[in-house]
Amino acid sequence: MNVFGEKKRSWRKGRKRGVSPIIATILLVAITVVLAAVLYVLISGLTTGPGNAPLGSHFGWGSPTNQSGITGCASAKFCYQIDIASVSSVSMSEITLGLHSATGASIALPSGGTTAITLNSTQGALLATYNPTTNSWTASGTFNGALSAGMSIRISGSGTGLLGDSLVAIGSGSYSGTVVSSAFP
Repeated sequence: MNVFGEKKRSWRKGRKRGVSPIIATILLVAITVVLAAVLYVLISGLTTGPGNAPLGSHFGWGSPTNQSGITGCASAKFCYQIDIASVSSVSMSEITLGLHSATGASIALPSGGTTAITLNSTQGALLATYNPTTNSWTASGTFNGALSAGMSIRISGSGTGLLGDSLVAIGSGSYSGTVVSSAFP
């Protein structure tokens, strides 16, 4: 009897024993799923980035109200005021305005003539004027462009335009998305 041969054979038998094919497959699938989840988390952070924050989480406003008594608004004009309800770290230059009809179709903002779109302080002082043709704001005086709650956007013009329409704040620059006011009364 060969003592060394027996040990050699039992050593080989122990060495051939391994993980069953079913368990090996389950382990491979689990490792693949974990790696895919880690890769997804890493890449999803790169696509949204810090500069694409939803506008609605940083800027909100109230419903437009008919303000026939505001400065520059005669009885023959339409005059609306939309108060900024909340704002955080959004400047005037990052907000452009749009107008939607009652059906949701985009329509041109009133421009030129007697129509004025302004940004006013909580005390009613003129801070900036909006140009719908260029979609840009022009600051008045020493205003630095920082929006704050309580400021208001005022629209005034001749005729009865805007009835049933909605004003939309469109985020640009580092803010994405839109904030829609309810329809003009």
